[in-house]
Amino acid sequence: MKEVLEIAIKQKVKEIYGLESENFTIEKLKDNNLGDLATNVAFLLSKNLKRDPKGIAQQIAEHLSNEQFSAEAVGGFINFTFSDDYLKREFTELLRKGETYFVENIGKGESLQVEFVSANPTGPLHLGHGRGAVVGDVLANLLETYGYKVVREYYINDAGYQVYLLGLSILYKYKKLFGEEDEQLKEVYEREGYKGKYIDELAKDAKAFYGSSLLQEDRDKAINLLKDYGVKRLLEEIRSTLELLNIRFDVWYSEKSLYLEGKVEKVVNLLKERGYTYEKDGALWFKSTEFGDDKDRVLIRSDGTYTYFAGDIAYHWEKYQRGFSKVINIWGADHYGYLPRLKGALTALGIPENWLNVQFVQMVRLFSEGQEIRMSKRTGEFITLKELIEEVGSDAVRFVFLTKRSDTPLDFDIELIKRKSSENPVFYVQYMHARIMGVFREVYARYQIDIDKEHLQTFVPFLKESQEIKLIKRVLFLKDNIKEAVLRLHPHIITYELLDLAKEFHNYYNHYRVILEDKDLMFARIALLKGIEISVKFALKLMGVSAPDRM
Repeated sequence: MKEVLEIAIKQKVKEIYGLESENFTIEKLKDNNLGDLATNVAFLLSKNLKRDPKGIAQQIAEHLSNEQFSAEAVGGFINFTFSDDYLKREFTELLRKGETYFVENIGKGESLQVEFVSANPTGPLHLGHGRGAVVGDVLANLLETYGYKVVREYYINDAGYQVYLLGLSILYKYKKLFGEEDEQLKEVYEREGYKGKYIDELAKDAKAFYGSSLLQEDRDKAINLLKDYGVKRLLEEIRSTLELLNIRFDVWYSEKSLYLEGKVEKVVNLLKERGYTYEKDGALWFKSTEFGDDKDRVLIRSDGTYTYFAGDIAYHWEKYQRGFSKVINIWGADHYGYLPRLKGALTALGIPENWLNVQFVQMVRLFSEGQEIRMSKRTGEFITLKELIEEVGSDAVRFVFLTKRSDTPLDFDIELIKRKSSENPVFYVQYMHARIMGVFREVYARYQIDIDKEHLQTFVPFLKESQEIKLIKRVLFLKDNIKEAVLRLHPHIITYELLDLAKEFHNYYNHYRVILEDKDLMFARIALLKGIEISVKFALKLMGVSAPDRM
């Protein structure tokens, strides 16, 4: 819909003023009585033409109206209203093409990587990880559907001090199972170790697996063995939790491999050769202040060990070497300050600034009956993602995690999501699909009419009610809005549109009968419902949420 206007506006501006018009916007109007869409093109042209935008808008509007839409100048803006005939023709195309009506080959086979979750394998996934998982997975779905070649990747932080502490924590608990109290381990464990009950479980499992053999091992060797054991077990837990959300990865990339294959050393040497490092206090520093960071950052500590930052630069350099034209990372909002130094290092390595795109994900707060839930009743610790999925189901988790922009905090009300009412956004949208399928079953039961075998598009002209035209608009604008979600990497846009469509649909369903004596009008309304059903099912599929036939 927006493309039709964009082409027409550019042509008229060229005809009238001999100018190329770029960067103007076409936005949805909040007040439907004023029109469907509006453009600010006259304001942009007024700078070049040195004329009042109101006069320019009036002049363009007079030349733009046609059988597809009418144009009206309103205070420098141009408002557009699509004609009923045009809307019905487009809706007919939707019925003819099915969900392919929505799809456009935007990516043209361009190779992208989406890296998401990438939680340290040192404990179960929490709700913030889950939100990032859903956002990343839906972005990957969108990009794949719209013509990109997408690789989904999980970066396993299996090197460094955090996994060392995991091994140490398991060893401390393991020794306690044999009645041994290791004071050195205890001191570190109590100060920095992992305290969750899952550590106790891992220690018990390690005892069953290793017996008492680790008691005779050198402490560091035992920690390393249990570190690897713990990482392996926790990754299995992470995988199984993500599979409950139907999320799978093409690549699980090991941080440790970067060191074993010498890639970190290679990248640090590249930065040295390019003059972006210096030595100070026995450490090697990256000149990140040259790229907008607030201070320079250490690459190699004074004890000769690499920092996490050095490994992360190597990881992104390695991604670049794999030939991705663009990389999208989904990070927790607490990593916001980390981005300038990483982008600076990539720029220093000659990687284009827009190659890396980071989408930030804010925290999730869990509520029940108006009270925030901080602890699990079962474990007395933080609520895990797995517990939430088991409580409300995969569809609810995925949908609710997409009800707001990912970079804004989200409240998840468990009791609300369990209700079968219009207050529950998941139910509200899925029930729209179930109601439509119920109508189709009723039509078949009464008349033995298979909806999918009827040429419903021939009956669209019989739709006359203003509510019907509004629903057609909603469905057709969904195409524009899904495309916007792809281009802006904002999957929550789809959720907003589905909720608005559901509101319009349920209102229509409650006020208008579909099964009628007037067969032309009945089939027209069935056609309307079929177009909505195609659209809802397609949008939910992109979100990884089911479209139930019955509820």
